[in-house]
Amino acid sequence: MRDDAEGTAEIRDVEAWRGAVSGALLRFDVECARPERFRGSISRISLGETSLVAMTSHPHRATRESEHIDGAQPADYLLSLQLAGQAQFRQDGRRASVRPGDMVFYDSSRPVEITSGEGYRSLCFRFRREGAAGGRRAGDLTATTLDSAHGVTPAVAGLLTGLHQSLDRNGAAGAATLRATGRYATELTRAMFADELDRRGLLEPADPHEAMRERVDRHIDEHLADPELSPRSIAAALFVSTRHVHALLAGDGRTVAATIRLRRLERCLTDLADPARAATPVSAIAARWGFCNATRFGQLVKAETGRTPVAYRRAMLDGR
Repeated sequence: MRDDAEGTAEIRDVEAWRGAVSGALLRFDVECARPERFRGSISRISLGETSLVAMTSHPHRATRESEHIDGAQPADYLLSLQLAGQAQFRQDGRRASVRPGDMVFYDSSRPVEITSGEGYRSLCFRFRREGAAGGRRAGDLTATTLDSAHGVTPAVAGLLTGLHQSLDRNGAAGAATLRATGRYATELTRAMFADELDRRGLLEPADPHEAMRERVDRHIDEHLADPELSPRSIAAALFVSTRHVHALLAGDGRTVAATIRLRRLERCLTDLADPARAATPVSAIAARWGFCNATRFGQLVKAETGRTPVAYRRAMLDGR
């Protein structure tokens, strides 16, 4: 299976399903009333640190107990979008019943039980729990039905279904494009959590450091084309010290320079894969996003994709 998009695995027995779910999602015990007649399918698309898993199955119950949980692994949230059929999720003393269009999420670091009904079909978006909107209060929403008609939920559902349909139809996409999409889906999901927490009166007071960090990120995104973009120029624009800018991103385990470089590279790779820009010289695309040194740009693209900029563009436009 490839890192970007894994082929769909067609499952014909419960043991195979248990192994496929463990490989694509998490470790579970699985049981069903008629194991000899069990059928299912599962596929996984990696989006950098996040992933999107599509599943269909006959009715069954999946149980994740303490012995299945590796405490050394980072804790993730798994947001499930019900596409067809019904399911029930149990975690943290709560139970959620979901119908098509509804969403529910659970925490990988705690026991959970999922019972799927007839015609079960779902998409599951997995992302890091760290930094979820509302801090620890986001955990108050595990195994809670997120109604398909409320708040930001329809936008998240539309993004996940559209992303899955697009990748399923068109095949490969650039690694940087997939990562950027995964980050966007994560931020939109966190906005959905914040909206739900606020509606229920559970939202924690905003962290002023997080708000300033978002301002820094927004300034970077809006000024990537400026070759003079730097920690000093960011600090001057936001009326804070350069040291404070460095400290803010360090709180996320990032550096300013690496963040600027990565986001510029993502924009360039997106443009190189865009048929509408096929006639634009590679050097012009690099300059458009603030890369002044063509040699350095080529090195970065090669390190990220394994190809030169020209070869990467050819592979993306030819669908290879």
